[in-house]
Amino acid sequence: MRRSERERIVTENDSFQLMLAVKNNRRKRSERGEIFVEGVAAIDALVTAGLSVVCVAYSAERSLSRWAEGIIESVQPARVFVVTDELMRKLSGRTDPSEIIVIAKRPSHSLADIRASASPFFVVFDRPSNHGNLGSVIRTGDAFRVSAVVTTGHGVDLYDPTVIRASLGAIFTSPVVHEPSAARIEHWIGSLRAAYPELAVVGTDSSASVSLDDAALARPVVLFLGNEAKGLSERLRGLVDTMVSIPMSGVVNSLNVACAASIVMYEIARNTRTP
Repeated sequence: MRRSERERIVTENDSFQLMLAVKNNRRKRSERGEIFVEGVAAIDALVTAGLSVVCVAYSAERSLSRWAEGIIESVQPARVFVVTDELMRKLSGRTDPSEIIVIAKRPSHSLADIRASASPFFVVFDRPSNHGNLGSVIRTGDAFRVSAVVTTGHGVDLYDPTVIRASLGAIFTSPVVHEPSAARIEHWIGSLRAAYPELAVVGTDSSASVSLDDAALARPVVLFLGNEAKGLSERLRGLVDTMVSIPMSGVVNSLNVACAASIVMYEIARNTRTP
């Protein structure tokens, strides 16, 4: 196994600017098909998923741990950049910069790639507008063995570094798909209904008359989550069989979408006998 050559960077040169662009610029990530990843959990998940690594960067002023050296040895990036501590802080999105930063090839999945089980459980998130919420939904979906998380419409970038970090790397180890077309979502739901006659298609709404307690949701199921500010679009709401509300007794009558999603996903998992 060859040892990756290490290149010193002491100024904001072209290589540094390109890494920064992949981190900050959605269009650049899409054009290059690359993602910016930092944090132990996310990087470990990326390696487990077998994604191709383009380059790794770390600070010349910090000794690498056995874990970090092991990652570099394992992924065999074409380039390893040894940068100044100041540049590392500019690259990192954290107060305490990551030990290493990875630029990797972006996964490419579509609805056609999803392989449903005998009793599937899908989550569809309509136009997510908050990176942390989307990452949390993906992380919770992994915890409750969701068949896939699908985002639709114009929302935050599925592979924004903040989403990746909030997912704790679950975005690499669980099926996650972005499908911008509502028409294709409609067609997909139609094919699921044909394949699973008992399929329940549900959405959440704090004003819904059906309580989660009474809905008895279980697999096979599709759970629709609405945009944080505007809720579920009328077109997607038209696909839903039942809108459910989470029973609450406090003054506040609605929950953050990631919190609500966690509660409903747990309830579905609790009501479903799984192998």
